[in-house]
Amino acid sequence: MTQLNSTLRTLVLALGLSSTLVSLNSVAAQAEVTAPAPQQACACFDVTVVGQGPAVLLIPGVASSGEVWQSTVDALKADYQLHIFTLAGFAGVKPIPMQSWGEGYLATQQQAILRYISEQQLNKPVVIGHSLGGYLALALAAEAPEQIGAAINVDGLPALGALFAASGSSQSSGNNSQPQSGFDPMVMAKSMAKDENWQQRIVADMYRSDGMTSGRVMGELMRADLRPKLSNIRVPVLTLGALQHGAPYTTPEQVQAGYESQLANAPTQYHSFAFARDAKHFIMADAPDWLNQQIQQFLAKQ
Repeated sequence: MTQLNSTLRTLVLALGLSSTLVSLNSVAAQAEVTAPAPQQACACFDVTVVGQGPAVLLIPGVASSGEVWQSTVDALKADYQLHIFTLAGFAGVKPIPMQSWGEGYLATQQQAILRYISEQQLNKPVVIGHSLGGYLALALAAEAPEQIGAAINVDGLPALGALFAASGSSQSSGNNSQPQSGFDPMVMAKSMAKDENWQQRIVADMYRSDGMTSGRVMGELMRADLRPKLSNIRVPVLTLGALQHGAPYTTPEQVQAGYESQLANAPTQYHSFAFARDAKHFIMADAPDWLNQQIQQFLAKQ
């Protein structure tokens, strides 16, 4: 998974440096889906609520806006009440002061989401997350299964750092040790989505995000390891993987094997996989119809 690891290393570098980049607010300005719901006291995220029906939470990844879920919102809003998150520090949302992070950003967000579920009196909502949001969805399924009804992990990993460790020995003897000479955000965006409009959106959201928050959150994700806790999952969980993450250096079969290895501890009676063979990290960009179909089929069973 050489290319995937290279992409992730570039992402860590990019988000760590993004606080020094020039603001692109004029490029990043995008319309709201609807009027936002009142924000909770901890200011851990902004939430927009759309539709009526069973509650579904949509959580984006690092340096992403909740607007990445727009096609999914359009597909679900007639049948579900959608709570669309943008996490603090990302895409223009004010960051959480770091002295308030306590045990860390991931733990803070996990507790804030549970508090939001309680305060909004949501009855076992389904949590759908992409990337960092996928990690949080897995964490909630493993650590608070009594408070959610199900979870969908869209191209998230329970142990991102382990992906680096697994390939470290093979890369150390190769020609991959050249130092980074600079950062081109568009190069990174192209590694994460095929669609040009989406590449522009990814870059714009990155520029609107707080670089210190993004860098430190990526550091937390690199150290986190949910794998031992996955055996505690007691609610239905679907993982949707993107098999073009390592292209052209890693085959789809190798990428799929990586997902299956990382999630091997999840009980098979609760956890299932589906894979987007032609999609990069932002499945909602490269295979939106497939993504929404998988989500709708999963929700219909709950």
